[in-house]
Amino acid sequence: MTLQNALRHHRHLVELGSLLATAGAADAFADAFGARRDGVAILFGLGAALIVTTVGHHVWLRRSDHAPPRTADAVETADSAHEAAVTGVVWRVRTEIDNTPGRLAVFAGALAAVGANIHGLDAHPGPAGTVVDEFLVETSPDTSAQQLCAAIRAVGGRATRAVPTDLLALVDAPTRALDLAARLARRPDSLEAVLADLLEAELVERGPADSGLEQPRDETRLVLRGPDGCAVTVARPGLPFTAVERSRARAVLDLAAAQTAAHERGC
Repeated sequence: MTLQNALRHHRHLVELGSLLATAGAADAFADAFGARRDGVAILFGLGAALIVTTVGHHVWLRRSDHAPPRTADAVETADSAHEAAVTGVVWRVRTEIDNTPGRLAVFAGALAAVGANIHGLDAHPGPAGTVVDEFLVETSPDTSAQQLCAAIRAVGGRATRAVPTDLLALVDAPTRALDLAARLARRPDSLEAVLADLLEAELVERGPADSGLEQPRDETRLVLRGPDGCAVTVARPGLPFTAVERSRARAVLDLAAAQTAAHERGC
């Protein structure tokens, strides 16, 4: 018998002994008070008092003003935990690769070779037989975009771009999308800001309602129909929009249009 099994066996024996002792004490207690005329009433009274006291104490403990206070160290740790997790520079590295088994591991190894720590990956469908991979990586401050791109191109990456980003990019993608949707629902006038945050765009502007929606040849610019019929132009120099990002932008505009229609109906 191992030491762990022996300790578990001893604990079970102690629990069994405690149960037998409790049963004996309860039987003796019941015999002592049961022989009295008012013994049953006393037992019921003691039981009710125990229940009331326990419930009252539980409610008292659940009150917020009796909760254990957070120390200053705990507050500071909670507020800075996310920032402390990232101490270098965060990059968004995007490249087009062949959609074949094992290729992703090759690119991960290339990034590791230049000291890049991968925090996230987003795969966007590309042209036939390809995929656009977007890595969120952290590097030391002395690592440049040229070094990252060179490492990716050396193992077969195409149309590779690396742009610096911020800690918000490390937030879970569904959580970030829901937060942005909630912001848009609370403030319908925040459409431009929501699109800029969702796509990390540098420019979001509205044009006249009669503006054309012809997509520019420059893939770093995106033109969509806004909720009020206007043309919404989104620009992100240095990083072209993928088909997935265009779909995300259209979903945001559909949500804004639904919000506008509900407001007009007085909902």
